[in-house]
Amino acid sequence: MTDISYDRYALGIVSKDQWTDGDDLAQVGAAVGKLNMVGIAYDLPAGDNVGVAALREALNHFRDYMSAAVLEYSDACSELGSGVAEVSQNMDSTETYNRDKACAAATRLGVGEYL
Repeated sequence: MTDISYDRYALGIVSKDQWTDGDDLAQVGAAVGKLNMVGIAYDLPAGDNVGVAALREALNHFRDYMSAAVLEYSDACSELGSGVAEVSQNMDSTETYNRDKACAAATRLGVGEYL
């Protein structure tokens, strides 16, 4: 198997501190992952509600996958120069940090219960 190496400096990728897209996308990804799906689909008055339960489950999966996708875009932005070079060494801590920031911001805005 061949090893793939990545050298951001050899590619001419430099950190741009004024760019915030990686941080912004991380906060969006964190907020999307915390969206509350309660009240999206209500049980029908009769029947087993299998379809309603399947819809709820599908929405939960969609939320989780969309959050993961946006967080991956955040990682890519950080890798490609919008963040600091060290971000590539510890993406998980960056995502946790931004998830916490998104929750704090939502609480300050009075919409924390929706996350």
